[in-house]
Amino acid sequence: MSNDNSSYPPIGAQPQNLVNLFGLTGHPETSSAATVSLEDPSARSSAVIGMMKYWEPIAVCIAGTEGLRDNPYDLIPQENSESDDAYRRRIFHAVMPPFVQRLASQAAGSILRRGPHLEGGDLEWFESWATDVTGDGTPLEEFCRKTLVDALLFGHSSICVDYSNDTPPSTLAEERMQDRKPYLVSVPATQVRGWRTEGNRTTSPLTMVRYHEVVSVPDGEFGETIQEQIRVLRPGSYQVWRWQDSDPRAQPEIHSGWYLHEEGETSIDELPLVTVYSNRVATLISKPPMVEVAELNISYTQRFCDYYHSLHVGAQPILVLKGFDPENDTELGLSVNTAVLLPPDGDAMYVEPTSAVYESQLRCLQTLEEQIRSLGVSVLARQNITNVAAESKRLDRVDTDSIMAIISQDLARAITDILRIVGKYAGKEPPTVTIPQDYTNRLLDGNQITAMLQLQMQNQISQELLLRVLQEGEVIPAYVDIEEEISLTKDQLDQEFDLQLEQAEAMGALDSQLQDKQSQGGEGGVTTGGAAAGKTKGSNTLATPLRPGKYE
Repeated sequence: MSNDNSSYPPIGAQPQNLVNLFGLTGHPETSSAATVSLEDPSARSSAVIGMMKYWEPIAVCIAGTEGLRDNPYDLIPQENSESDDAYRRRIFHAVMPPFVQRLASQAAGSILRRGPHLEGGDLEWFESWATDVTGDGTPLEEFCRKTLVDALLFGHSSICVDYSNDTPPSTLAEERMQDRKPYLVSVPATQVRGWRTEGNRTTSPLTMVRYHEVVSVPDGEFGETIQEQIRVLRPGSYQVWRWQDSDPRAQPEIHSGWYLHEEGETSIDELPLVTVYSNRVATLISKPPMVEVAELNISYTQRFCDYYHSLHVGAQPILVLKGFDPENDTELGLSVNTAVLLPPDGDAMYVEPTSAVYESQLRCLQTLEEQIRSLGVSVLARQNITNVAAESKRLDRVDTDSIMAIISQDLARAITDILRIVGKYAGKEPPTVTIPQDYTNRLLDGNQITAMLQLQMQNQISQELLLRVLQEGEVIPAYVDIEEEISLTKDQLDQEFDLQLEQAEAMGALDSQLQDKQSQGGEGGVTTGGAAAGKTKGSNTLATPLRPGKYE
């Protein structure tokens, strides 16, 4: 690159590294953003091309420091008259902070803090299935969290409910031996190439979806071949298209291009694709809600690169010698044990920039951090225990909580659709799905717990409501079954009542025996002997200096 020309891209320049950013195929027919072939299964639709400009900042942030150093000219251009060596040194210290990924992960963790709750239907079967929804040990909650992170980053993310096309079992025992269950496949927004809907309406059900996949095909005894393919889904059927390269010497009749590798039918009459949206525009069309945060993340990276480079270069002072003869054979050794001999009109000083230069750059970085924090889906607010700060923080979170509530409702809708399709494949009744919309730790303090206990003791609230409030306030662990606890408490109270009843019956029997003995002329107790006559001394009185007792 020329040293006297700027590498800043011209205004309106199109992204140059979409293939690298999105991990898309690099074939000549599919490497460009738009594909003109009407028979190409990998062709991107106009809607996908329109969303790619919003995906680019997100993809740049996800690529991180490695992606920044692989494509430095797109993010940190070379300045005019900056040497290649100086530019490489500046890029060597550049890093990409993971602000966007952390915000998306925090928001997903807040929404799924209590996880999806299943109730009703064939609950036992679905709870067993939810422990491994992908076939590799991934539970349903973890799979939903990863899907939600993708949806928060790129605007939406899809899930394909697949089922093995092996021969179906004829008995329940055979099904258990085969362990044949539906499984989930993640389909991020960047993998989808195109789709069609009923009547070509933006809100109608899907009739066809095409998305890109990369699979590993065994090759030889230990090798493998990475194969790209396009999967086409339709209601009741599917197709798999694979890419083949031409070999003029071995098979001249084979031309490079896509060919139909596999096709078949599915056992359900609907397209088994479910989409989770974070900022829905239309069917499979969205805008990333964090695209502005991604732009700020990139701006922060550029400013931080300049700040770190200025520290690296300018923080080291430069020694200036006035009147020093460079032709002098005297070696210039700088230490506390040496001195520099200069002529009478000579001088020596260190030149360094003022601290105000670094402070202005640092304030710029801090301003960008505050903007990223305030624009994030999950607010990274500093904790403050004062009531005023807590109330202010609660009001500041109203808008954020409403956004996460909408995303939470859409996620619950998507999980419900997933379980419904799974139930169709497996012949099971799906349960209902709810996601608690409690996005913060709302711990109860001692005064609140005491007030709730007093209300329950005064019969103003039930025991069940008390336990549920304590569980919502995270005083009682979330895994505790409230109904089971109420049942155990009732059993314990019944046991205590039975014990008290047995003790009362035993005391009654003892009193009855004493009364029978007295009625027969027996002696004993306070109703006989000297005690009955009003004497204060008895045969059992212990001798003391003030009360000699029977031995006075």
